[in-house]
Amino acid sequence: MAQKKFRMKTFSRFLSKQGSRFFSPEWLFKQETPYFLPFYHVVSDEILPHILNYPYRNTSQFEKELDYYLRYFEPVSLEGLVAGEYSGKKVFHLCFDDGLRECAEVVAPILLRKGIPATFFVNTAFVNNKGLFHKYKASLILNRLLKAPNPDVEAFLKIHNLTNKNILSAGIWQADVLDEAATMLGIDFTTFLAQQQPYLNSEQIKKLAADGFSIGAHSHNHPEFWKIPEEKQIKEVKESMSQVEKLVNQPVRAFAFPFTDWGVPGNVLETIKNEHICDVTFGTAGVKHDIFDFHLQRYPVEQEGNFIQNLKGEFLYSELRKWVGKATVKH
Repeated sequence: MAQKKFRMKTFSRFLSKQGSRFFSPEWLFKQETPYFLPFYHVVSDEILPHILNYPYRNTSQFEKELDYYLRYFEPVSLEGLVAGEYSGKKVFHLCFDDGLRECAEVVAPILLRKGIPATFFVNTAFVNNKGLFHKYKASLILNRLLKAPNPDVEAFLKIHNLTNKNILSAGIWQADVLDEAATMLGIDFTTFLAQQQPYLNSEQIKKLAADGFSIGAHSHNHPEFWKIPEEKQIKEVKESMSQVEKLVNQPVRAFAFPFTDWGVPGNVLETIKNEHICDVTFGTAGVKHDIFDFHLQRYPVEQEGNFIQNLKGEFLYSELRKWVGKATVKH
């Protein structure tokens, strides 16, 4: 049933993207919709061997997309967003997930120059390059296998139902398999972390906060929440929020669920609210309302296809869901 619903949503979004060609952005973006919360992970002009799992932007593409947002929306800070200081205005708040080094070195200077506030969500297990996200491990392995096929490693991965075609879908529960495959290939993740320094360090995070950006938590080690029990979900939120608060004092305590908030039950969100674990949380369901007023849905920008058509399609999809009474996410 869940797969059927997912296929229907995917098909509906595809139709919305195609149909959006017949609507002007002026009309679509002026419709009554929730605040617009686009999010990215990284911006780089370099080939990043650890990121094959999404199509990241280069600086030229990113600046063009920012200029497009500014044409139709007004940027708002996280504090302004939470306080609702945008009555009658179409606003957007920009987010970046995973706490990658380029957020400080590439993204922040561009945003400061353009006067755009943003929130950077970090995984506390990876700050200071103490660990590596399992999807990035999979990317490094796939990169190596594409350049130099290794039958032994491919046979080992196949035993664990992983191939070149699906290795980027490996879950955190398969991290040991990825570690073993990397060892067989002569890939040392510790050396990679030391040399590449893919993540923000503590000083960079403090500098981002000092420059006026917001810092939030993105869980400890980026697990698939739909695969872990409620108690562990709450623990991930609590512990990562606590570590972020020790690092930087933030006026708004924010948490963004890793991957998606699908599979996060209402009980978990109720606990977050009742125990005052954080002030605002974020999902990734696109331009939608949510039954919890403190839980806000974001739009994943890093998709294949045309940026403008994708964006217009998302707003048309939101409008269509309103017509059938399904514009609000339930948990």
